Amino acid sequence: MAETTSRDVQALVEKDAINELMARVYYLVDDGEVGEAIDRFATEDVTFDAEPLGSAEGRDAWKEWAETAYSENMPFRRHMLHNQVIEVDGDTATGKWYLDCPSVTGDGEAVWTQGTYEHEFRRVGGEWKISAFSFDFTYAAPYEKGWAAQPFIEEIPGELDW
Repeated sequence: MAETTSRDVQALVEKDAINELMARVYYLVDDGEVGEAIDRFATEDVTFDAEPLGSAEGRDAWKEWAETAYSENMPFRRHMLHNQVIEVDGDTATGKWYLDCPSVTGDGEAVWTQGTYEHEFRRVGGEWKISAFSFDFTYAAPYEKGWAAQPFIEEIPGELDW
């Protein structure tokens, strides 16, 4: 059996802290506190990319996008993250998660969303923060039809109307 070093233990502690950060972010987001989640868990200079839905540079621009996207277009959602892979290198880290997110649109349509988060993190004041946010869609399908019959709500235009 391999010997565990204090360095190995510290790596596990850091990975757990990042995973906890992600859970806290999405509990807040799903509870309608998206602005608070971004303020608490993102760096000032964070970059956000969820094309074709949008992108933003900086915390305030991301909050502006997110407040509309969530409150108007997706008033109910439950983010379920899994299969995380986290790499820590000193005060920076990367992380990748699958997302499954059942949600309801502003028009009352139930939607299945699946994709992959790939984020960068930076330690700021002793705490991990998201410094780059990226989401890549696998599908965003109507509940009634499912992702096999219709993998996207409609062809994804520059901005979805949900």
